Amino acid sequence: MRDPKLTVRAWHSYDVLLLMPANANYSVWWFFQEGNFAGWYVNLEEPYVRRHNGVETTDLVLDIVVTPQRQWKWKDADEFDRRIGHPLYFDSAAADAIRAEGERLTKLIEAGDFPFDGIHTDFRPDPHWPLPRLGDDMKFPLHRPA
Repeated sequence: MRDPKLTVRAWHSYDVLLLMPANANYSVWWFFQEGNFAGWYVNLEEPYVRRHNGVETTDLVLDIVVTPQRQWKWKDADEFDRRIGHPLYFDSAAADAIRAEGERLTKLIEAGDFPFDGIHTDFRPDPHWPLPRLGDDMKFPLHRPA
């Protein structure tokens, strides 16, 4: 990921609704398959930065997969553990904070609290909305601006 690039390719299998709370270290994805709610995905990530052409965030490797019945499991935990101490990722203290945020979210999952309370599980996009398109100016900076 030293030189990431956006590519256009077809997304298949699932439709996705994303919640990216301001200043949060996560996003929540609602997955739908053939119009039916299929579960949540919690992506642990740096808080997003709004850009003129979208948002930018940094993935924190560790994720949570959640069924519609709120059964959850860690995703990429082995990869996360291998990245601790790597200079391009995070040290032990940052890894502990990332995992603590994940554990806080698992408590929300188990309790059925927002955003895992069933809200948006019946979401349907307005059929008149245009399909999103990547603009010609979509580029990643190699390093975040200071």
